[in-house]
Amino acid sequence: MGRMYTAPLDAVAVAAVCELWFIAAPTDAVVVIHEVVITQDTSETSEQLPIRIFRTTTDQSAKGTGITPAPLQPGDAAFGGVVRSNILTAETFAAETTMLECQSQNVINGWHFLPTPETRIYLSPTAGVASRLCIKLDVAPAAALPISGYVILEEIGG
Repeated sequence: MGRMYTAPLDAVAVAAVCELWFIAAPTDAVVVIHEVVITQDTSETSEQLPIRIFRTTTDQSAKGTGITPAPLQPGDAAFGGVVRSNILTAETFAAETTMLECQSQNVINGWHFLPTPETRIYLSPTAGVASRLCIKLDVAPAAALPISGYVILEEIGG
């Protein structure tokens, strides 16, 4: 088992299509996606919105807002990869190189991706498509939503 981290979003205002998370593996470690949770904080209106998880050749590491993943075990080293959030249309979206998941969520209920161990997503330390992942809200909400959630990451190696 590697080092475990959480990469949270806290009430990020989303009014358009948005890459909620961009994750890039470090060059010396594998990253495993254990869980993704997306919720909203205020809307009481039922609305279906698609979430896409895909590999990409696009390097989004200078776009959006940086997230510093927090280690789940006190004293663990800092996460060696890159995590960004809230990448908007004006910054250009990542190319969808390999689609891995596409599911809709009802914003009232939220969305929870909890794969079995055999179906977890792995990011390779090799630069390029195998090392980069996007989690994208693929349709604009009818009204701005404060989106919260988290990704649980494991870093193996490094």
